[in-house]
Amino acid sequence: MHDSRRDWRALTLALAVSDLVAVLLAFWLAAALVWRSGVGINGGNDTDWLVLLMLPVLGALFLVQGLYEPANLLVGAREFAGVFRACAYGLLAITIVTFVLRWPLSRAWTVVSWALMTTIVIAARLGIRRIAAAARLRGRLTARAVVVGVDEDSLALAEQVNQPGSGMRVVGILDDYVATGTELPGGLRVIGSSASLLQTASRLQLHDAIIAPRALPWETLRELMLTSATRSNGLRVHLSAGFYDLLTAGVQFAERNHVPLLTLRKARLSPVERAVKAALDRGLAAVLLVVLAPMVAAMALWQWRQGGGLRIDRERVVGQNRIEFGLMRFRTSAPFASDLLRKLPGLLNVLRGDLSLVGPQPISSADAALAGAMPLSTIQPGLTGSWRQAADPAEQATLDLYYVRSYSVWLDIAVLYERAMVRLRPAAKRLLDLVGASLLILLSSPIVALCLVAVWIDSGRPVIYRRRVIRRGGGTFDAFKIRTMVHDADRILSQDETMQRQFRESNKIVADPRITRVGRWLRKLSLDEFPQLVNVLRGEMSLVGPRMITEAELPDWGAAGRLLLSVRPGLTGLWQVSGRQLVSKAERIRLDAEYVRRMSLRLDLTILARTLFVVVSGHGAY
Repeated sequence: MHDSRRDWRALTLALAVSDLVAVLLAFWLAAALVWRSGVGINGGNDTDWLVLLMLPVLGALFLVQGLYEPANLLVGAREFAGVFRACAYGLLAITIVTFVLRWPLSRAWTVVSWALMTTIVIAARLGIRRIAAAARLRGRLTARAVVVGVDEDSLALAEQVNQPGSGMRVVGILDDYVATGTELPGGLRVIGSSASLLQTASRLQLHDAIIAPRALPWETLRELMLTSATRSNGLRVHLSAGFYDLLTAGVQFAERNHVPLLTLRKARLSPVERAVKAALDRGLAAVLLVVLAPMVAAMALWQWRQGGGLRIDRERVVGQNRIEFGLMRFRTSAPFASDLLRKLPGLLNVLRGDLSLVGPQPISSADAALAGAMPLSTIQPGLTGSWRQAADPAEQATLDLYYVRSYSVWLDIAVLYERAMVRLRPAAKRLLDLVGASLLILLSSPIVALCLVAVWIDSGRPVIYRRRVIRRGGGTFDAFKIRTMVHDADRILSQDETMQRQFRESNKIVADPRITRVGRWLRKLSLDEFPQLVNVLRGEMSLVGPRMITEAELPDWGAAGRLLLSVRPGLTGLWQVSGRQLVSKAERIRLDAEYVRRMSLRLDLTILARTLFVVVSGHGAY
């Protein structure tokens, strides 16, 4: 069993050494930039002693900011905010020391050293974070955890935690109502009762326990919390409050006569927040109207040619303080009219102050009456927001309330950025497909021609094999490949039960006798897949995506089949760069589902680069 704590100790040591080197480098560079010499580092004056004095001070500040605590490392911006604060406090300490001791020290050097220190330390920690992320994919720096309580939410939580790179792996479930040994979805198993938490933690060397409160009676939950607080023996205990039941955003701690209380922030914006939000909304709305004016003009021209003026619907919705207004949208059946284009007139509502760019979902008067005292009366609805079209009213109300309680300008910017990326990613991915496929066809044409001739000489015609596979959104298309098998490959498979069983279990056959001599070389170098570049140009496939499958294989995906149908199949993918044919069938399905969840242009470029190495090495091909 791998010792995760030893990995964390090694990581902490690496961070400490990295911080020390970064601080020294920052001091030296600041001296070189300000004085163009080594003064202050090895120049022989008092600033050398100041540097030596500051090293333990900065180290203590880094410790106080929790920069070596596992909870603050490798995830989120908390680590970098701590670096910023520690370096700022270090600058303050330098200023105080030099003032008290009356040491002559350049203020320019002090400011430059602080800026360089912050930048270099964060850059070094980013590099270590990348190395640690790669180690987590190999199972290192991963804490062993157990979930206490069985219900739908806890199983979904365990599935999410068990994703590669999360830094935690659930090894089992503890529950008082499901028998020990019961197999659960996701490959999980009940390994004991909630009362055996500490014994199980000691036996399995667990680092974390996640308690699902909705799956446990209050008395059991209370006992677990008391036990973990007094006898946890190093076990970190987490309470999964649930996003929809306990909103921690905007919670403040207060004390009344030694009684601790939680105060929930009111679901309304302060005057300052309201002013900042209004300025952001109207400024961005004006910019968007100017930038997107050609799209509005195209819509107006199309409607005019259809025999009418500009048609705009005005849907009656409830705004701030429950004042109704007409939310404007284009009414059109234009083939190029996307949901984004139809929403563009809503920017005029934003300029008029009826609507925000980001906010709760707009609802009608009838729906508002059912919503009761929801935040719709305290904040403007949004043209977009942290809401989903398919959410039920209770879920949507919770999302809206969470938005208001956790409001900040950065939240609005984050929502707008995410919505922009949702719109731009498909276009960027398609552009990458078109450019990449065109270049590859141009460069590989002579090689493909030689391969086709070799197949024709070796086993005759046809030289192209068409495989009927599932397209995005359903339906099928013909994926092209250079034929690598004998003509009666299907008949040979139908007559050999051993081959059939092996194909059903893993969707591949080791040392497949149906592959021709030329076909074996083509498969090893992946040259047989080059004709699929035509499918990429036709929009049926992508350069990177999940593995293409037939309709008969779709049931093997189970619930993840919906993910497969949401994207184009790929010429290469995570499965291709993770072992190709050496990867099991279940692992290929998991890798494909992971790709769809993590899909981004950066990931596509990474996979394409790794594919080149895999193809050249021939690893995993047979």
